[in-house]
Amino acid sequence: MSASPITNRLKSDNWDLHQIAERGGTPESMIKGTITRDGFADYLAQSIHINRALDKALAQAVEQMPALAELVTDEQYFERYLSEDLAYFGTTEAENLKPGVARFIEHINEHADSPLHIFGLHYVRLGACNGNRFVARKLRQVFGIDHPSDGMRSHDPFGESQRGKWNTFKEGIDALDLSDAQRDELFNGTRAAYLMTINIDHDEFKSAEDLLSANAKTLDREAFEQGHSVHVPA
Repeated sequence: MSASPITNRLKSDNWDLHQIAERGGTPESMIKGTITRDGFADYLAQSIHINRALDKALAQAVEQMPALAELVTDEQYFERYLSEDLAYFGTTEAENLKPGVARFIEHINEHADSPLHIFGLHYVRLGACNGNRFVARKLRQVFGIDHPSDGMRSHDPFGESQRGKWNTFKEGIDALDLSDAQRDELFNGTRAAYLMTINIDHDEFKSAEDLLSANAKTLDREAFEQGHSVHVPA
């Protein structure tokens, strides 16, 4: 049994793909606030399909592994937040899925019988809310949105309670009694979440090896640690 907290590994050993996931394409345009209102609405229209599939698989994972039930609360299911955001922007769900979105959903369905892998995908989704709080703040300014929850529920679902809820969630993960094989299953789920997210913007799938090779010269672990040491100010 490994002694170090599993959440340390989930963060520190994923820093490379995590950093790549924030570069280029849709994520970077949201971080910088350059995405258009229509572009953001289109992103939501595609993303709801991924979140619906993950919500369904997560509910099944909790049934398969009851220990997860104490960590996964009703408010952590995201489809409802995407629905609210789509309604705000007057947009309906996408009928034609981007190749990267379809691949992500296929990956979720293929691992539906691996509860810790699914939980790893969810860990990344939930953790993304830390940084997405700042993205939501930026986009509210860009889009002229005054009310905190209008159009940004999927990015900032927990508001001021984000940091406390995230810390409690991580503490719960570290308290799980997991074998090394189970820890690997959870880690592989988190690794896959970053990889599938990066590939949402790519018609052709790019492997982790190809992505790391292409970005090797610009990856900066120190910069990552500084930028992600505290996502949400106290």
